[in-house]
Amino acid sequence: MKYLKCWVFEILSKMYRLAVILTLIIYGFVVYGQDDTPADGFVQFFYPNGQVSSEGTIKGGKPDGYWTTYYVTGIKKSEGKRTNFLLDSIWTFYNNEGDTLQTISYMFGKKNGYHIVYSYENRKEGRDYGEIVSKELYVNDKREGMSYYYYTNGKLKSEVSYVNGKKQGLTKEYNEDGVIQSLVYFHNGYITDREQINRYDRNGIKQGIWKEFYEDGKLKNERTYKDGKLNGLYKEFNENGNLILVLKYEDDQLIAEDVEEDEGVEIRNEYDEQNRLVKSGPFKQNIPIGIHRSYNPVGEVIASTIYNDYGEVVSEGIVDNEGKRWGIWKDYYATGELKAEGQYENNYRTGKWKFYHKNGQVEQTGDYSRGRVNGLWRWYYNDGSILREEQFYNGKEDGYLIEYSMDGRIITQGDYIEGEPEGSWYYHVGDHIEVGDFITGLRDGKWRYFYADSTLKFEGYYIQGNPDGKHKLYYKDGALKEERFYVMGIKEKNWKKYDPEGNLVMTITFKDDVETRVNGLKVNLPESTRKLVE
Repeated sequence: MKYLKCWVFEILSKMYRLAVILTLIIYGFVVYGQDDTPADGFVQFFYPNGQVSSEGTIKGGKPDGYWTTYYVTGIKKSEGKRTNFLLDSIWTFYNNEGDTLQTISYMFGKKNGYHIVYSYENRKEGRDYGEIVSKELYVNDKREGMSYYYYTNGKLKSEVSYVNGKKQGLTKEYNEDGVIQSLVYFHNGYITDREQINRYDRNGIKQGIWKEFYEDGKLKNERTYKDGKLNGLYKEFNENGNLILVLKYEDDQLIAEDVEEDEGVEIRNEYDEQNRLVKSGPFKQNIPIGIHRSYNPVGEVIASTIYNDYGEVVSEGIVDNEGKRWGIWKDYYATGELKAEGQYENNYRTGKWKFYHKNGQVEQTGDYSRGRVNGLWRWYYNDGSILREEQFYNGKEDGYLIEYSMDGRIITQGDYIEGEPEGSWYYHVGDHIEVGDFITGLRDGKWRYFYADSTLKFEGYYIQGNPDGKHKLYYKDGALKEERFYVMGIKEKNWKKYDPEGNLVMTITFKDDVETRVNGLKVNLPESTRKLVE
């Protein structure tokens, strides 16, 4: 408890200091250190040792445009921009070693997009960025949707759902081994229920309800332990959430084929001459379904076969009595062809896996680590030619991606960081090529499209994924086709269309994303809408 209090105090102290720093950086530029308000234009402020402390543009006595602040050592402390004096796009904050501490996405002066916090306590050799501590999605200064919080070793700590800035629905809490420990239900920010699962007692023995989930969050199986032994019902669900198997245990022994909701299913057991269980599995109208297990003389599972509802084999390997997969596994198409092969350890895919097309050609191959894709993965067309190469780290895209057409042309190329596209990207889409940059998964800066002969087809700027400023479209001969204008994704001003000879054929006027005039003629809008645009 003493350690917990110290840890909480330390975290709160860091958060307080960081809040003060952010307040000074974002809202405190008007404290100039001189009595006179500086003139408009580019300005710099200095520490007593002559080192620049901050620099940017002043407009009407207030900060506007791009601003950068520095530590007294000259290392960058923060950078970001304002548009019409309001915080805009991605703001980045650094520690005194130059590592990124936070990135905050703004639009119209409010948080809109992801607020990401980083930690460098467990920096991995060869990685030039830290582990994410939190990733929160904001809409108009309020958390919205899923937010993710992590231990300093990069492992997921909790998943929290927000609606209008308040916790709503299911929150999942994990231990440092990645096992879900609590399911907490919220309504309008208040806890309505809490379920503790997957727990050990002080002696390290399993107790109570244990649950496993599919990657999409759906329940995979549920079981109850008493002093480390299965007691009560074992329930198993398919990926669609349907109950497919219910068994009843007492002191780790299967005692009943209690299949709820389907009286047509029975568990059939086979025994050897010493009355030892040899095989066990469910049948429905004499058709094998679900998990069928084979046992050695000491009661250990030595083989398992999984059938679908039609008696077709879908997987072969080992599923122990707790429902966990182990050893070498093979998955099959319903028509019998090999679909995938690889290894499980403690119910997690691990090591090299291969997936196959129905014609037997390799479809994809790569490595898993505790159930998460890792390292280089390759995808192939059904004729064996390469389709895509992609790098992963801890289950997320991390590193380069390159994708090819069937004739070997590059159609997609770029880099990911922590599951988000970052930096320069190239796309070959249909009859044209797209080139531009991403920042934290969103289009940013100038994007250009080209026809197959390299003639410019489109050019325009993006800020935080939103089109901004003038966008131009061109005919194949290079003649101007359209001009559009945006302000952070909102349609504004005059949009113009030209025929191939360069004649202006249409002008559409927008205000606040609403079409108000066409070729100078006022658009007849409903009264409620007209009030918004006039």
